[in-house]
Amino acid sequence: MSDSRLGTPIPLLFAAGLQTADYAVVLAYLAGMLGIGIYLAKTQRTTEEFFVGDRRMPWWAVGMSMLATLMSTLTYLGLPGEMIQHGVALAVGWMCLPLVFLVVGYVWVPFFMRLRLTSAYEYLDRRFGPGTRWLAVVLYLYMRLVWMGAIVKTVSEAVAQITQDSGPQALASLTGGAVQLDKDGWFYFVLLVTGVVTTLYTALGGIKAVIWTDVVQFLCLFAGAVLTLLVIAGRTGTGPVDWWIEATRTSHDAPALFSWDLNKREVVFWTLLGGFMWHVCTHASDQVALQRYFTTRSASDARRVAAVNYVLDAIMAVLLAMVGMALLTYFVRNPSELPQDVSDPRDAKFADHIFPHFIAYGLPVGVSGLVVAAVFAVAQSSLDSGINSTATVIIVNVIRRHRSQPLSESGELRLAQWLTLAIGMGVTLTGLAVTLLPHKYNIIDMQMKSFNCVLGPLGAIFMAGILLPHVGSRAVLTGGIIGTLCGVSFAFADLVPGWRSPAPYLLIPLSWIVTFTLTALLGGVLRRPAPEQVRGLTWQSAMRGESAE
Repeated sequence: MSDSRLGTPIPLLFAAGLQTADYAVVLAYLAGMLGIGIYLAKTQRTTEEFFVGDRRMPWWAVGMSMLATLMSTLTYLGLPGEMIQHGVALAVGWMCLPLVFLVVGYVWVPFFMRLRLTSAYEYLDRRFGPGTRWLAVVLYLYMRLVWMGAIVKTVSEAVAQITQDSGPQALASLTGGAVQLDKDGWFYFVLLVTGVVTTLYTALGGIKAVIWTDVVQFLCLFAGAVLTLLVIAGRTGTGPVDWWIEATRTSHDAPALFSWDLNKREVVFWTLLGGFMWHVCTHASDQVALQRYFTTRSASDARRVAAVNYVLDAIMAVLLAMVGMALLTYFVRNPSELPQDVSDPRDAKFADHIFPHFIAYGLPVGVSGLVVAAVFAVAQSSLDSGINSTATVIIVNVIRRHRSQPLSESGELRLAQWLTLAIGMGVTLTGLAVTLLPHKYNIIDMQMKSFNCVLGPLGAIFMAGILLPHVGSRAVLTGGIIGTLCGVSFAFADLVPGWRSPAPYLLIPLSWIVTFTLTALLGGVLRRPAPEQVRGLTWQSAMRGESAE
């Protein structure tokens, strides 16, 4: 048996697959998410509520939402696959988080909370003018639209793989035989359900629905990882120490602590540097992250959001690394449970599918349904946030800026809801388009090459504005454009014969270095902004208590 959309043959190992109880759990989860959106739709009166929750959301819920949002299916499924295919270096990535928290919690958070923004890119308009704002908006829209399309594609592949043996039959039975789907048709059906359900509750309930559904979704994805580990531990009689030994002995040698070879993947320092720069750039420039802080009452609450996010991030990073090592241990000891044409769980074509494969065939009835719900949850928690944040960016930076007559509050709210629906449908179609791309890279590589290659330049643009008072609009525009071109070139250098791309964890740091350094140098030779133009808009000025004019 083969599914051409998945690109990996998945045989019927057992007669069953998911059972009625599993589907009941998944349907209850999806219905619950829609129910939250419908309930919170009654509370939406203004775009301030729709976009930033009237700036009254509880910090603990926002912190859980932040983690659920930024993790995404790409990490939930990709990190175990990376551990299996390439080794354990990524398992230590969480060690950079204490330093990240110091930067985010005590530099970025107090600075941005003073400005009382709805869209992060309003800051760039004040600091540099419309040209830089437009560059950042374009980079953000590219990054997050492709990110969401990749999530839709990845979760649909995973859920279709898990349910392909019984899902089409269950749907045919439910519809009295009116709907008959083959394996490809089932994949597209799952993709549409994912996009439509997420879009509906996001359009109805706004950021409040996003945050409260994210809380539920975090609990699901946490439970899914824990239950997987408990089942493997019970069946194999092993634990974390055994999994680590198996991973370092069977999969790969222990990773190098440092290397001067920028192409070498398994280097602990590259992992830590890449993780640090991803977090610092994301929380300085990405509307998806910054909008969470804007929903809280104060800078102290926003700092608590960051603390909750990073504590949970460390916990989930360790859990998912353990899931990867545990799955490797399980299939090394039970090779007969691998697909018929896969002899090694480290197979590049199978490593990213090993977690969904285990969910379908290795978990007890009911538990499989909960873990499928977790896979849905980690996707929807990212999609709902991305859709709402993208609508926010378009309304604030495009529509408000370019309408000759401002809309009424109710009119703008209706526009925001319709725009959310349109973005959600567009993301679903993007997911369909992403399925047409070749299966050359694993999930981690796909993230870095397809959209994270522009995160370094985007973060550098914001940091230049915050930290470099002498930099003006010409310098940052030039540096941002050249840095973006370098980031894309680094990502796809391996397409040129004889060239190699840097290790994926270095794409963000290298593109950030080019952008920030070039911007700083150009700022010294091009026209500088007048002191009154940067008052209250740089770190030094804001911490002196100066306000932007």
